Amino acid sequence: MIITIARESGSGGYTVGKLLSDYYHIPVHDQDSLARLAKEKGMYDEMPDFFQESPVNSIVYALSIDFRNKKFTEPERDRLEHLLPEKDFILVGRCGNYIFRNHTGCISVFIHGDIDHRIRYKADMLGISPKEAEEIIHTNDENRLAYHRYYTGETWGAAKNYDLSINTSRIGHAFAAELIEKYVEKLGFHT
Repeated sequence: MIITIARESGSGGYTVGKLLSDYYHIPVHDQDSLARLAKEKGMYDEMPDFFQESPVNSIVYALSIDFRNKKFTEPERDRLEHLLPEKDFILVGRCGNYIFRNHTGCISVFIHGDIDHRIRYKADMLGISPKEAEEIIHTNDENRLAYHRYYTGETWGAAKNYDLSINTSRIGHAFAAELIEKYVEKLGFHT
């Protein structure tokens, strides 16, 4: 079973992933842990842009390039799959819904929320002002949109690209994780 979680900044996507990780006793991977694994396995230098989002630092740059020229290649997919040798895992970000879409045991989720809720969550989590949190959220979301488009040619957050889309500002992180667990159970995927 592979659970991929794409998320708006401040929506608690990693928090939901961690709750699922604890429930299923499987690892959760994000940008930092993948970069660390890639460095340990000597693979980081093969695709540093993928791990650091450097090719799409701004939406203006991403919109100015021909997205069709940079979709994931088979070698890039193979390298990422090689980094994650576990049979079961949770992947937060990194275009997981696109990379693993052909795996029969993949469940893709998009976590989002109302902007006011996300600002409060991010401000509380980082101990910063709401204004600072809003600026971070805006920048992160622009980068994620551009990053996803750059690597996949698809629209980040478009419902048709995910199995589930969950608004955590309405139901909270714990219930979001429970919904995903029930979806996994209904599909018959077990770890």
